[in-house]
Amino acid sequence: MASRTASAQPMIKTVMLVSAIFALSFPASPTWAAAPHVQTRLTDEQKIARWSKHWKQYFEAGDTDQLREMYEPDAVLMTHGTPAVRGVEAILTFLGRNIKAGNKVRIDFANEEIIIDGDRGYLTAKYWMTIKMSDGDPVEIMGRSFLVFKKGSNGAWRLWRDMDNQAPDVLTEERPAH
Repeated sequence: MASRTASAQPMIKTVMLVSAIFALSFPASPTWAAAPHVQTRLTDEQKIARWSKHWKQYFEAGDTDQLREMYEPDAVLMTHGTPAVRGVEAILTFLGRNIKAGNKVRIDFANEEIIIDGDRGYLTAKYWMTIKMSDGDPVEIMGRSFLVFKKGSNGAWRLWRDMDNQAPDVLTEERPAH
């Protein structure tokens, strides 16, 4: 009987070793069955699209501190029917005038095209703005914007030039749902 047990021990060790190797090859939550972990990095086009969503949020809230970080110091704003506004502080004063007057402002965008050319980004978008005056009926303005961005050494895009017009082919019924 002792010789039978002694000869079974090498076999048991071999089975245990094969079982351990098999178990290590196929863990309890098998990686072959799970979706691979993919780390995604935003493209420059996606960064600019995200920039416009944040700009809308900060603009409507009147958050000039957040907006300030989104502009180049020498930015220029050229809106329909007004003289050019130069420099980030002057732009923020211009943009904040409605909220300062007690008006409620809502703006929506529909990006038409984003082009990246090195450290410059170009965005063409339709826009719709509603200004609900504190003492009157809402004013509706719609048109198209052309924005030029500069890419910083940290990869962040900041607005450098902003030109808006009131375009007859931008229709009220095209406005994205809020």
